[in-house]
Amino acid sequence: MPQSEADYLDFNSKQSQAIACASHAIAASGGPEAKGVALQARLLAKQLEQSLSESQRSILQRFSNGDLSALMYRQMRCPDEPLPEQLPDISTLVQSPRCQYLAARNQLLLELARHRCFAFDIDNEGKQIRLVGNFKGGGCNRRLDEDPSAEVEISSHAGLRLGPHTEAPYNCSTIACNGHSPAPSALILTARWNPAYERTYVFPLRDIIERMSSLDALALTSASFDFTRSDCFAHGHGNSGEAVSMLQFEASGGFSLRYNSYRFSLNDRASSAVSHAFETFQRALKAAQPLAFVLQPDSALLINNSRALHGRDRVQDNRRLLIRQFGYSPFAQPLVIAEDPLLVCG
Repeated sequence: MPQSEADYLDFNSKQSQAIACASHAIAASGGPEAKGVALQARLLAKQLEQSLSESQRSILQRFSNGDLSALMYRQMRCPDEPLPEQLPDISTLVQSPRCQYLAARNQLLLELARHRCFAFDIDNEGKQIRLVGNFKGGGCNRRLDEDPSAEVEISSHAGLRLGPHTEAPYNCSTIACNGHSPAPSALILTARWNPAYERTYVFPLRDIIERMSSLDALALTSASFDFTRSDCFAHGHGNSGEAVSMLQFEASGGFSLRYNSYRFSLNDRASSAVSHAFETFQRALKAAQPLAFVLQPDSALLINNSRALHGRDRVQDNRRLLIRQFGYSPFAQPLVIAEDPLLVCG
């Protein structure tokens, strides 16, 4: 794994115990959805920082600065629990202490990397915690309640393969624009159950962009792309987009890219140069070898949503359940609806 794109942060037993205690405290206070918990998580993360080695601090700083595509936290104490015969319903899972604990830990780990947990108003009912599992069909094996004739939505609540993508929205990456908050700076994932050891794929973008010609990269910065509305947005909310860019360069010297392999297309007015650049990008992405991560309850994966794509294969075991949250970096400037917990306009 190239150190320039991804890294691992392994906790020792004392740090793991501190993470467990802090996560239980956050969950006991109501978890990420509760008022006042964001500040509590920030203060607990600062306490945890005092026990980190210079090497651990350096890894976190690289992610915080936007220099890593992925950061895998490992060796976090998490007691075993029985594997269910089938995935419980989502309403039961949302209320379960185990999911609340893992979500609290996710929030703590986001804060450790200088990212604040948030939610969009039009996605996931405005909740910060999203359960990623095959609740709507489409996996390798049918759910007991699945209608084989029904069309399955393309979202994390279904079992279909998800091609390489960044998380929506796709209008802007860092600073709010034209009534749209920027895309998440990062997302964090951990597993409650992953019995088939299914992989989460991360596609770093820096090498792909650097291999493109300067003119092709420049073409991706033009407002020449359209995207379709996300299936997971609330009914009647969230729009498709026309004439947006894919790539933008940041004042810090880095870059941000927004793309979805099944939602992006060329705008009708796109030039032949843009068409060539889009084909070059998609061809390079198809040939790229992604980084593969297997999540379990003792690990968590932090993905940079600006400089990496992520995806998965079709769900094999319908009991697989991931817990996911979004994070904004200190550089992000969203349209804030509520500060605590942080809710922004999608």
